[in-house]
Formats: sequence, structure tokens, C-alpha cells
Amino acid sequence: MLEICKWYQNAVSPVIFMIDDFCNVWIDLNHNGKIDPGEDWGYAQRNSGSSLYFLEQNILDKFTEVKVTFFTPVGVRSPVIEKALFPFVSKQINCDEETKKFFRSVGENRKFEIAYHGTTHGRPGKIAADFIQEWDSFVDLKQATDTIRTGINIYKDVFGKNPVGGKYCGYVANEFSDDSIDQNGFLWWCRYCNVDLIENDNNPIEGDDQYLLSNYDIKYFGKNKVVDIPTTINGSLCHIAYSNSFNVKNIGKKMLKPLIQSRKLEQLRYLLDNSLVISIQEHIAPSRADGKRQMPNIFDDLDSLQMIFQLLKGYPVWYCTCSELANYVRARDNVDIIFDTQNSFTLETNITGLEKTQLTLKMNSNNFKVIKQPDYSDVLIKNGLANIDVIKGKFFLY
Repeated sequence: MLEICKWYQNAVSPVIFMIDDFCNVWIDLNHNGKIDPGEDWGYAQRNSGSSLYFLEQNILDKFTEVKVTFFTPVGVRSPVIEKALFPFVSKQINCDEETKKFFRSVGENRKFEIAYHGTTHGRPGKIAADFIQEWDSFVDLKQATDTIRTGINIYKDVFGKNPVGGKYCGYVANEFSDDSIDQNGFLWWCRYCNVDLIENDNNPIEGDDQYLLSNYDIKYFGKNKVVDIPTTINGSLCHIAYSNSFNVKNIGKKMLKPLIQSRKLEQLRYLLDNSLVISIQEHIAPSRADGKRQMPNIFDDLDSLQMIFQLLKGYPVWYCTCSELANYVRARDNVDIIFDTQNSFTLETNITGLEKTQLTLKMNSNNFKVIKQPDYSDVLIKNGLANIDVIKGKFFLY
């Protein structure tokens, strides 16, 4: 009679907008002592030239359903090279009360969440190619754990709670990394970037479907079954179709614009057709200490992002944060519906921490219009769907 939907509200896919390196950094690319668009990583807060202001004005105000998971290095974020070529400001996110208040306000916004992205992000080298990503720099599990605990303390000082999820810096890890996440209380983590699995010169849909499905869907790792959220879409997916350069190479690409868009968007359609995770990868700014552009980024990819979100308007997707997704998945995979009678049931689970989670139930009968929950609240059944709370006690169908 009832079944638990794969995604909240029986959506075809969850959609997460992931933005990396939102932190207390500013790189003064033109040496003018003023924060200009594209230089700020979060240091400018919501002031003139800030990246957050650009994001809100150009994307989030136009696509109001979109939510963002920011991945934040909480400490002094390292430049990619030892000697930055430009004035480089980098501070902890709890360096002063004003900064703490700003990052806290972002984390408390219902459309945002701030996830853990290490302390320094890594160790710089003489050239950018020598940069060692943070989790790859740890020599043993103790060093990894000690560093994470330092970062958690900074995070907690700002937000009053521990981070529940995060991402490996540069998606790079070593043999100690997964254990360091599993043992430090994280509910979810982003380990892999799979944006290029079906981006090739052959038909992007041909090949090993099971391989693609397993790498584009939710998995678990560790003894504590940390929810493993894949990264599946590059924010620059449609960028080439909007190139403003007029060299010979790009003139050819412009002539093939309809084909390029169709080929690129095939990856997005594949995820939708198979009810897989759509997690869109970006960086908060293009600026880097070595003068190269950090890709992908919300500035260079603005038109591409707008095209992606515009296309998604035509589908019943679920815009969520990583934590919202992880909470739903844990409930979905660990709750059983047990019928006592034809019109009453209970929920059984063998894990804790699901008390504030909702599950979407799909009705295979038109006989019922309302579910009365154990707390006596009523949940209306609309279009055969009902969002119930995961709570102990008996549910009744009316």
C-alpha cells in the first residue's frame, strides 16, 4: 500500500549546488588595494566586489529554489605557491567577531550550509604543480585526526556545533583519509569527482551502465556508514557554447553551438533519466595566487550555470543541501514500514539521529486522504504523496 520514495517529494533527482573554497581570503590581482569582482573568496563578505553578492544577484535571485553547500577551509587557507605573486590575505573564519558573525549568518540561511573543507587546504610548493592537497599531506591517521579536530574546534567556535559533512580538498586522499572521516563523526562526505565519466568522444550513454550508475548514485563508506555523495556535473558544462573569443578554434565551436549544447547536456539528461544525483561543482572565485584562473568558477561559468538551472526548471527535481540529502538517504535506507492493520503502521529503524527527518511516502491506493502521526498532527496526502516525520509510535490512515 505504501512505499518510500527514493528522493524527497518523489523527485526525479536531487540537485545540489556545490561551491568550493568559500573562506576568509582575498587576492588583490591588480594591486590596487580594492576588492574587485573575481578576487574575493569570502573575505569581502557582502560588501562591494564580494563573490557572495555576485552569486546572489546573478544566480540565486533568478533561480530561487536553488540551495548551496559551501565548502570552507576554516583556517588560514594556503596559496597554491609558496611566494604569492599578488597581495594575498588569508585568515581563519573565526579571526574576529565581525568575521564570525558573517560566516554564521551564511550558515544559518535556510538556502545555504557551510561544510568542512579542511584547515589550510594543503601545502604550497615552489610551483602550483607541487601543491600537496591537505588529506594527501598527512603521514598517518593521528596527524589527520589531530588536524581535523583543530578544524572542528574553529568551525564550532563560529557555528556553535560540529560540521556534519565535507569534502576532500582537490578530491585527493591517501590510505589514512577515509578512516579520519569515519572516526571523527561526519555524517556525509564528498570523496569523488565523477564529472567526466561520460564526457568522451563516443556516445556518452554507451558503455557499462552499472559502472556509471554506481558512480553517480549515493554510496557509503567506513564502519559508521558515512554517506558518500558524488560530484557529477561541472558548472562549466555549457560554457563552451557561450565563448566570446573569436579565434579560429572558437568560431568553429560557435558554428556547432546547437550540437555542442546537445552533447554536453546529454550528461545532465542521463542523470535525470536514471534518477541520479545532480551535484554541480564550482569555485567561489577565479583568482589564484599564481595568476592562473581557478576553474570552474561562478564568474566564468555564469551563462552555463544559468542554462543548467533553466533546463532543470522543466523537471520535478529536489533542490537540497548535502546535509538534507544525506539525512533523507539515511532515513530511506534504514526505515521499514510495518503495518499493524490495514490502516495503521509504525516505523522501525536500527539507527539513531533520524528524529527530525522527513520521508516521502507514495500511496498505491486512493482510499486515504490523511495520515495522522503519533504526535497527533495530520499530514495531507496530495497526488498520492505524503511527507511524514520519522518518529516512534503509530500512524493512522484516514
